Amino acid sequence: MATKKVTPDSPQLPNEKISSSGVISVDSEPVDDIDPKEERAFVWRLDLFFLTIGFLGYTFKYLDQTNISNAYVSGMKEDLKLYGNELNYFTTYFNIGYMVMLYISCITISYIGPSVWLPACEVMWGILTCCLSTVTKSEQVYGLRFLIGFFEGCTWPGYFTIISQWYLPHEMALRMSIYNIAQPVGAMLSGAMQGALSTNLDGALGRSGWRWAFIINGICTIFVALCAFFLLPGFPDRQSPLSKWYLKPRHIEIALARSRRVGRKPQIGITIKKFLRCFTFWQLWAFAIAWAIGGNTTPTSYFNLWLKSLKLPNGKLNYSVAKLNYLPIAGQAIALVCELLFSGFSDWTGKRLPFLLTHSAINITSLIILIIRPSNQHTYMAGWYMNYIGSVSTMLLCAWASTYLEGEPEVRTVLFATGTILSYLQSAFVPIAAFPAKEAPHWRIGAKLYLGFACVATVIFVGIHFGLKWQAKQDAKNKVDKEDDVERSATLGQEHEIFDEKV
Repeated sequence: MATKKVTPDSPQLPNEKISSSGVISVDSEPVDDIDPKEERAFVWRLDLFFLTIGFLGYTFKYLDQTNISNAYVSGMKEDLKLYGNELNYFTTYFNIGYMVMLYISCITISYIGPSVWLPACEVMWGILTCCLSTVTKSEQVYGLRFLIGFFEGCTWPGYFTIISQWYLPHEMALRMSIYNIAQPVGAMLSGAMQGALSTNLDGALGRSGWRWAFIINGICTIFVALCAFFLLPGFPDRQSPLSKWYLKPRHIEIALARSRRVGRKPQIGITIKKFLRCFTFWQLWAFAIAWAIGGNTTPTSYFNLWLKSLKLPNGKLNYSVAKLNYLPIAGQAIALVCELLFSGFSDWTGKRLPFLLTHSAINITSLIILIIRPSNQHTYMAGWYMNYIGSVSTMLLCAWASTYLEGEPEVRTVLFATGTILSYLQSAFVPIAAFPAKEAPHWRIGAKLYLGFACVATVIFVGIHFGLKWQAKQDAKNKVDKEDDVERSATLGQEHEIFDEKV
């Protein structure tokens, strides 16, 4: 047991205790030796409760985000007389609201924790989603989509910050993917729900099927949000009181020991100074830009418009409204499986770059097919389906960044927000020029522009790999220099003491 004197500004570590006299006693051997079986049981418990509610929350979050596209092809376009670029503007207003909230949410979560903030925002966007069932003109949709995006803006960085605080580096990519596959699941649910409602509830109580979809989506979201109040764990060093029914004191001890094992620092309040400091890290910008342009799944949002353009020789639509909603489900299923496989094997091997390069090869191939527009309908459709795989890059990048920023929790949180902002900026404004609805189904710019993004992203992936190697060498050199300075200072101190004794 060692001791040291504490000052008002001294940080307290998890293995330190402060006595009434102001002396810190340091347990030189904190209880970090955990039985592997006990640790696996803890991770399983965390997966069972936290990941489950996170998965459900993000499923309905994405469903509430994308159901506008399914509603558009299921009667909303005709009911509201939307014959211009309104669909693109619905997405743009949502994205603007989303981006406004991101940094606000990061700072808020760092102070009050995620266990109250995230569910409260989820309740709000659930109510607003229900309100979409009452709209009669596009201007009302613009306002509601902005507000829904605003409250949904807390979700992504919030949940990813929780994952990066509770899980170890070799566990992150898979957990992030399990959380993120709620995105294709939400899209599949949206398509299936819209297809079913357009068939079974269209006209019930005087409402169209697409209006019933908004009501049911909103109610499900509110229910999941209420459950989240009791299931979100907070942070290891600041546990949510409502989660103590499944996370006992011993579980928190294990979580803190795991954090010490990888040198992870706790989440603390992000001040303006700390917030601005985050943007001085090159890692933040490299990962955020790669995140924004690396996925390239925007073309998939217009898959159903291409499907709707296909007609039989007699001039009738090739696919019914139900099939227009069901066919994209296959693409979402492909994304779901690939995300789990890529992230699982990446965690298992401890490698990120090879899987990102494989993703790039598939993505570039899909975009080339969309540019060529082969006359064979099945080949063209394969290009659309391959493009769904682009979503795997985000989880790999987030896990990669989290591993190298264990000692900078504020940078991690701001990175999650910055990557999302750049991604949404790209998806808010670029598609308006790249995929105008009036050019459907043969867009002049669309796939060509995103092919360029995919190629640039590939270069950035490789650059990050070598940049992190360079940074590791610099950090090691700085550490040696610091140790030499400490040793030199200690030697000089001893020499002065000897000299003083002689005098």
